[in-house]
Amino acid sequence: MSTISTVAILGAGQMGAGIAQAVALGGYSVRLYDVVADRLPMAQGEIAASLARQAGRGLMDQAAADAALAR
Repeated sequence: MSTISTVAILGAGQMGAGIAQAVALGGYSVRLYDVVADRLPMAQGEIAASLARQAGRGLMDQAAADAALAR
């Protein structure tokens, strides 16, 4: 059996960014794609802001948020 280590997500809208965040928090590397290239930095910013909010509320530690964002 092969092991999944990277997940590709097609679409960097609200749903795609949310899925990317959940997958990254699960420990997988994420590749996020969208037909509109300008959407990718926006999605990354939304994910970063969401992770920062969760860390700020004590729902996760900052190291976990940083690691998820790096993935």
